Amino acid sequence: MSQIQSLVDTLNAYQALPHHSDDELRAVFLAVQAWQKQRIHQSNHALFTSPNTAPLAHYLIDRIYGDKDFDILAKQLLTAGNNALNGSGRLEKLIPKNTLATGILGVKSAVLAIELDLQVAQFIHQNPKYYQAFIENGITDELMITAYQTLNTKDARIAQIHDITTVCQASYQQFNSFLLQKAFKLAKNTAYQHGYQPLYDFIHDGLFAIKTIKNIDDFTTPFSQTELATIARIHTQGRIFG
Repeated sequence: MSQIQSLVDTLNAYQALPHHSDDELRAVFLAVQAWQKQRIHQSNHALFTSPNTAPLAHYLIDRIYGDKDFDILAKQLLTAGNNALNGSGRLEKLIPKNTLATGILGVKSAVLAIELDLQVAQFIHQNPKYYQAFIENGITDELMITAYQTLNTKDARIAQIHDITTVCQASYQQFNSFLLQKAFKLAKNTAYQHGYQPLYDFIHDGLFAIKTIKNIDDFTTPFSQTELATIARIHTQGRIFG
C-alpha cells in the first residue's frame, strides 16, 4: 500500500466516525476532549511554559488534537490524497518520502487519540446513569476514571504515546538534515500549485514547532513519562494526579 493510500484510508475512516453525525454524542466527545486537554496542560505544565518546548506542546495538543481545526485539515488532506491517487497530483514526488511518511504518521496518531476519546464518549452516552451524570455535572475526574477502567484501552493509549514520541523524534531528525530541509523548501511552490497546501503546511508547521528545541528528548522524555504514569495511575490507583 502506498503512503498516500494509507493516508486516504485513515481519513476516510476518520470521517466515518459516528460523532460526525450524532449531535448528542459529539457534545459528549467535545467535552471529553476539553477535559483531556486541560488535564494534559496541568500534568505537563512545564512543557507548555518553557520557551524551549512550548511551541511543540501547543502544536500537538492545542492545534491538531481533534476539534474543528483538525476536521478542516482532514477534509483538505483527503481531497489532496484522492487527487494524488487518481493521477491529478504528484504528491509523493513533491514532498520528500521520509518527510511525507512522518506527516502521515502524525495524522494517524491524531486520529488514534480521537478514536480513543470517542470510545470514552460513547461509553458515557450509551449508559443512562453516566449520561445523566454528564448532563448534570459535565465531564468529571470520577467519570473519566470509570470510563478508562471499564473500557480498559490501556495498551492502545500506551501505543499512542509511543507514536507521538516517534513522530517527534523523526521530525527533529529531519529538521536537522540540511538536504531534507532544502528539498522540502524547494517543493513548496509546486506543492501549493497542485493543491497540496494543507498537507505541506501541516508538515511545515510541525517541523517549525520543534525549531526552538535544542534536544528533542527535552520534550519527549518528560511528556511520555508523565502520560504513561498517568495512564498507569488511573488503572491501578483510580487517581488522575500523583
